[in-house]
Amino acid sequence: MNIGVIGGGRAGFAAGIELARAGQRVAVYEAGKVLGGRARRLASPQESTGAPALDNGQHLLAGAYGESLRLMELVDPGSSDAAFLRLPLALVYPEGVSIRAPRLPAPLHLAAALLFARGLTLADKLAAIGFMRALKQVDFAPAPDVTVAEALADQPVAVRRYLWEPICVAALNTPVEQASFRVFARVLKDALTGKAANSDFLIPARDLSALFPEPAAAWLQKNGGEVRTRTRIRALQRAGAQWKAQWDGGEAVHDRIVVATAPAHAANLLAPLADCQALAGRLGAIDYQPLLTVYAEYPALPRFPTPLLGWVEPAPMFIFDLQACRPDMQFGMANCIAVVVSAAGPHLEWDDARWVEEIDARMRQAFGPLPNPRLLKRITEKRATFACRPGMFRPSVKTPCAGLFLAGDYLDGPYPATLEGAVRSGVQCAQTLLATS
Repeated sequence: MNIGVIGGGRAGFAAGIELARAGQRVAVYEAGKVLGGRARRLASPQESTGAPALDNGQHLLAGAYGESLRLMELVDPGSSDAAFLRLPLALVYPEGVSIRAPRLPAPLHLAAALLFARGLTLADKLAAIGFMRALKQVDFAPAPDVTVAEALADQPVAVRRYLWEPICVAALNTPVEQASFRVFARVLKDALTGKAANSDFLIPARDLSALFPEPAAAWLQKNGGEVRTRTRIRALQRAGAQWKAQWDGGEAVHDRIVVATAPAHAANLLAPLADCQALAGRLGAIDYQPLLTVYAEYPALPRFPTPLLGWVEPAPMFIFDLQACRPDMQFGMANCIAVVVSAAGPHLEWDDARWVEEIDARMRQAFGPLPNPRLLKRITEKRATFACRPGMFRPSVKTPCAGLFLAGDYLDGPYPATLEGAVRSGVQCAQTLLATS
């Protein structure tokens, strides 16, 4: 079959790769000039000037992201190890709280992380262990679904503040007062049970486009596929049993179409199609949560106790030591940090000057007197992810229009809107398309 994939992000390339492996002809259409969708490099690397290749948001992956690592290894052998700084789970805060997983077999690594955690009382540690044991008794599938805040109501304040809430907000990109406990429980199951490596933090050592989308595009082209950037599909139209994808100045006919865009863009493409109008309406009504990343540079960075530090006040945030994350410095990351704040909050209203003050205050709290930082760029991805609430609408990969399929992190599945969720949806879309054709 000749299959068109609309969207050059993780979901689109995961679907395209699996379809090409099954012998199908694939064409990927990306509206932007840089591949990666909502997780991409902002501009081309400028190695000659030493200017950093910044991403549109700093991301953190987990060792449990098996499908992402599998496809990375498929398109670029050896990259699943070389592309990340892999760290054992470590939540370190300047207030003196530190939860670190040692290199021990599972589940001893997590038991040791909790029992030897600094800044938590014995009662705190036992409560956290009891929380995980209770989830295990229901196979990490709590029913009925409630908010994470409701599920954590009986946990000690310190355990909520420094353990469960940061993991929830980072993984689901949704405030705990709104976040789905069922989805959070699945994240805990995959990351904190099974192999010890599942709980590892994987910090990208490459920019997000070079991490997977660009190697995926190269692999697809070597295997008979086509990748077109700066090609925004404006409309889909039936052409007998086929589909016509139209863009400014051109069009192509495909046997099947995969719409692997954000739900708002998918809604715009589906709305003119009579059979898909109801679905388009529901896609257009999906709520979103933002992701804010601030890049800053110091004349020199102090030595971080771990490349990822957490703060809980005045807004929960993580600070990445990019100098440690990208040790080869090929993209000018010396003395640079990335400050990431997930989900909505008052921090979205802070201007650049306020952000410099906040970063300076947090870094001085952790390291003592430092020179003032220089803000490089503040990026707010307003529709970074869907709002992962209990009972939210998540469609299947099949649509009411024959031959038209969806892929994306918002589709029905166990994961929140993560890079792994996008990849898994693309794989599922390809499998469903092949099984029904």
